[in-house]
Amino acid sequence: LHLGLAAGALALTLAAALHAQPTGGKILADITINGTKTCRTAQIGFSFLVRYINHFPQSEGKEVRIQLKPLTVGPLEEQDLLDREAFSPAQDETLLNNVIYEGDMEGGPYLTVQFSQAVRFTVAQGTDFRSVNVSYHAAGDSCPTATSSAPQPTTCAHPTQSACGS
Repeated sequence: LHLGLAAGALALTLAAALHAQPTGGKILADITINGTKTCRTAQIGFSFLVRYINHFPQSEGKEVRIQLKPLTVGPLEEQDLLDREAFSPAQDETLLNNVIYEGDMEGGPYLTVQFSQAVRFTVAQGTDFRSVNVSYHAAGDSCPTATSSAPQPTTCAHPTQSACGS
């Protein structure tokens, strides 16, 4: 009986190790989603200082590609900037499908935000220069400019957190 329990514990430990991702050298530090079900803002945090340059398309689509410029990056992080990293939010997030950092794109790096349907969006530099804010809502919906009773944010430290998706 003890041998069977030990084998089961070992199998669980090995399975967890295979799914674990190292936390060092990550590009996407966290994603915080605020707002209501129809009017949302995703604050996409980075592990380094970043400047938002521009985005395309300008205000509507199923995808927005955001051009970035890394600021004050250390020598060990410099190689990481050429990587690709993806994040998918929790299943209860109905409009936002994926956030993809593409460091290997010419003219980049780029951050691509993919939606489940056409949305209207705005993109802005985060005040901390470690984030970019993407506000979005379904193309047919309208959103008030300010909401006083917005729900608490959902913070996703990284795709390795089970509450935030895979």
